[in-house]
Amino acid sequence: MTQIALSSTVEPDSSVLGDSHAAKLFFVQAFHSIGEGLFALSLADSLFFNVSVDAARPRILLYLALTMAPFVLLAPFIGPLIDRHKGGHRAVLALSVGGRALVAIFLATQLKTLLLYPLAFAIVVLSKVYLVSRNALVPSLVDDRRHLVVVNSRLARVGAVSGVVGGLVGLGVLQIADSGWVLRAGAIAYSMGALAALRLPPVHREEFSASPIVESTEMHGPGVTAASIGMAGVRMATGFILFHVGFELKTSGEPTWLIAMVVGSIAIGGFSGTFVAPWVRKRFDRQEMITGSLMLLALFAALTALRFHAITALALAAAVGLAGSVARRGFDGVLQTEAPHARRGRAFAGLETRLEIAWVTGSLIAVLARAPDWLGLAILTVGLVALAGSRFIEHRKAEKVLAELGTDTLALRLLETAEAVAAQGDRQQAVLVALAAADAACMDHGVCTERVKALRQRGLDATNRNDPDLEAEVMRELHALVTESAN
Repeated sequence: MTQIALSSTVEPDSSVLGDSHAAKLFFVQAFHSIGEGLFALSLADSLFFNVSVDAARPRILLYLALTMAPFVLLAPFIGPLIDRHKGGHRAVLALSVGGRALVAIFLATQLKTLLLYPLAFAIVVLSKVYLVSRNALVPSLVDDRRHLVVVNSRLARVGAVSGVVGGLVGLGVLQIADSGWVLRAGAIAYSMGALAALRLPPVHREEFSASPIVESTEMHGPGVTAASIGMAGVRMATGFILFHVGFELKTSGEPTWLIAMVVGSIAIGGFSGTFVAPWVRKRFDRQEMITGSLMLLALFAALTALRFHAITALALAAAVGLAGSVARRGFDGVLQTEAPHARRGRAFAGLETRLEIAWVTGSLIAVLARAPDWLGLAILTVGLVALAGSRFIEHRKAEKVLAELGTDTLALRLLETAEAVAAQGDRQQAVLVALAAADAACMDHGVCTERVKALRQRGLDATNRNDPDLEAEVMRELHALVTESAN
């Protein structure tokens, strides 16, 4: 039985301005999103708006290929590269934003040549590198992990507002110049983002990293697995709805401004989700945030299938943005909390690859299937309800199991792993795994943080001095701490 790890932690209302390092990341996000909005506007006209439906389909397929291809590079190469170098997340963040500035300047002169596609590909690659590096860096910049959902929501909020600002600036530029100057404006925004990234504080790493056993236990735990499947469902539905609704409106002869309003509704819904997500998190756990997002999509997809017209299409688009934003905040919280010791570049690259595959798959189905408006949305509704229902059932089963155990299954699994590693003679890694178990047991309660911090320092001292007696003593104290938290 697949169990969904639960957490009863409620993110506090306290301002995240106390997390000063995380606050500095907001400026990077703002400038990057302004540039992103300008870049998207410069390409949208040539890809979709001013061509027929039949001409748009192959261009959209090429766009989807450009979107998917960066992750082929990201997971096996860039993720490990980020993890290999000290301070890698910050350096890669600055290089990815600065690189986009340079490519955007060159692309501004090549919009009507065949170089458009490889240069756009390079910008998309760097965008995905930025996304993975930012997500991997966030936990290191947050003073209190209970703030993760709040920080992620504020980052998304800053990104949504900045993206709209970038789009409005781009529209103003188009009134007096062409798309090339829109890209040049984007290059300026990217350059400012790169400078802001260089001002981020360095990441201080532990003196030794987690073993593959710890990483595998965390990344393949039931909580991360369930969240990944649920988020993939949201992403697939998002891709399908975006292109299915867009092509249906274009086929029915709706004006371009209405299609633009659908895209704007998604952005507004996403922005609203950054406010809704922390409120929802106070009342539901992270897994329930994802399940609720699936149900919200199913509800609006069903309503739109019953009566497809401009109003229901706009409402569905807003629901897509809202559900995607809330689900993403829940997913990031699960990953950053339940897999705190995984090598983040590789972990986030792998997960983002799977999520992007889900989004592209949903988009391809919409572009290639050409299903009638009601039929496509009706099938989507059935799939979403089935996925949400299965998650709800598994969630209740997990609640029952945890009620019987009276403790966090992740902490118990890690503690069992630590004892198994110690039995094999690897005391240093056993101490590290036991510390991970203590983190998992105490993270949600926040009552033994100082005790874990002291034990971590003693564990590091013991492993650095190769002192088996001290290592054994630390292991006993960690075992006691984890079992005490279970009662």
